[in-house]
Amino acid sequence: PTLAGAWMRAILTGTPYPMTLLSTALMRIRADSTVNGLRAAILRAILVRNRNMEVPVALDPDNRNKGYLLGRLFAVYEGIQRAALGKVNASIQNKFYGAASATPQKVFALLDRGSANHLGRIRKEKPGLEYALRRKIATIMEMMAPGDTPYPAALSAEEQALFGLGYYHQSPLPRAKDETPAETGKIK
Repeated sequence: PTLAGAWMRAILTGTPYPMTLLSTALMRIRADSTVNGLRAAILRAILVRNRNMEVPVALDPDNRNKGYLLGRLFAVYEGIQRAALGKVNASIQNKFYGAASATPQKVFALLDRGSANHLGRIRKEKPGLEYALRRKIATIMEMMAPGDTPYPAALSAEEQALFGLGYYHQSPLPRAKDETPAETGKIK
């Protein structure tokens, strides 16, 4: 109730959103490893209003923020797993999203090794897809700051929010039915 009241006050008065909103949203995303349209909108709204950041609404291939790039890379790794194994009970999103968004250095080396195995499997069945996925990884990695470690030990709350947005924008998964226009062209 306190957070809802402070949030509504900020909306009505045009003041910065309460920072507890950011920490609560990040905690909720880590708890269930789900970044949906509403959560992405909350993260973006906080960054735009409170930090005066230019935050993309859709995939921004030129964004060089480390959190955003790592979120995109995580989504590509998830897509590789899905292409190699199909639907699995526990995807890398379920297992590693929380740790990857907070402490990427501990997780991304493991994800990179796992993706090598998945890419080998994809190469046998669909070599063109394997090449395209490797190019996606290379493109994202090339955008990281040269000479800097690609995987920092920890990400700040703002970088974690950008990680969530990068993941949401790059995610290969189809959006929930209520987030897409119906086949008739009407918006729900």
